[in-house]
Amino acid sequence: MEQLRLSILGSSSAIPLSNRSPSAQFLAIGNDHFLLDCGEGTQVKLRQHRIGFSRIKHILISHPHGDHFYGLVPLLSTLQLLDRHADLHIYGPEKLEQAVRQQLEITDAHISFPLHFHHLNPQKKERIYDTPSLEIHSFPLRHGIDCFGFSFQEKTLP
Repeated sequence: MEQLRLSILGSSSAIPLSNRSPSAQFLAIGNDHFLLDCGEGTQVKLRQHRIGFSRIKHILISHPHGDHFYGLVPLLSTLQLLDRHADLHIYGPEKLEQAVRQQLEITDAHISFPLHFHHLNPQKKERIYDTPSLEIHSFPLRHGIDCFGFSFQEKTLP
């Protein structure tokens, strides 16, 4: 079994509270590092938890409500300022890519590292990540707009 570490960076709802931030979690499973949602203030919380931004390889956004993704474009801009070169994979509803690309265009931000959007299927469960030791599935949730849950499953190793 690989070491698993979950850091709750934010668990508040749409209105931030003084002692709780909007939704964001950092999950490390062995050498795989995931950011689950990216609400406002996620970068500050990553710093408080001493999580290096460069460790993030995959960002999974459950749905395009602001409290789940309004921290994403600022994070991308910071990664650019930090001279990131590694690929970054973003998983979420199809509308998420459009929203992110529009914000980057409006702010004249130029992201030079490879940015890969993976559109999730709002109709069915699907495998979105697969390695010899880990498998991740997205599955639709009812929330009024396209919304996803994520299932992380460690594979049995020989």
